[in-house]
Amino acid sequence: MHFQETKAFTSQPEKMIFLDAVPFKQLLWLVPFFFMLHNLEEAPFMEKWSKRLPIKVHPIVSTKQFVIAVTFLTLSGFILTFLGVEVWSQQSGYLLVLGIQMILTFNAFVPHLVSTIRFRLYSPGVVSALLITLPFSFYLFRRALTDNLLTWNQFWILLGLAPFLMVAFALLSLKIGKTLAT
Repeated sequence: MHFQETKAFTSQPEKMIFLDAVPFKQLLWLVPFFFMLHNLEEAPFMEKWSKRLPIKVHPIVSTKQFVIAVTFLTLSGFILTFLGVEVWSQQSGYLLVLGIQMILTFNAFVPHLVSTIRFRLYSPGVVSALLITLPFSFYLFRRALTDNLLTWNQFWILLGLAPFLMVAFALLSLKIGKTLAT
């Protein structure tokens, strides 16, 4: 099992090879920037998309509420990355930022990819999820594992926590968006 896990992450995407020259600490700063790009794709379309769905997936929020929510999440991503990369110890700080990326990785699959396939509609955020989040995630986790900055046990723990943290942060940010939008 360990050989298969390692092999899956050691075959590096050719398009990401240029990142090998970037120190890992600097590479982590791409996490909040790519998250911001994803939120910029997602925010303008979420209200209209939610209303078009044949079944209610989540409460419909206004564009204003959603923009406030993703702005809160994006700013939190930058603040947590600053703390993780510049303030805290390498081990715990890097794990924090890798945890953020794991949440984004999970988010690329659920809801973006799943809802696009299920409803056969563009899901706001699916383009950046497929073209930026997933390739970067595979590269970042492969690099963290290869450079011994992340163990396989830590990887699986982050993956196990990601769905729960994603839902918690989404609900919190939407609550903040609703409160500030009214």
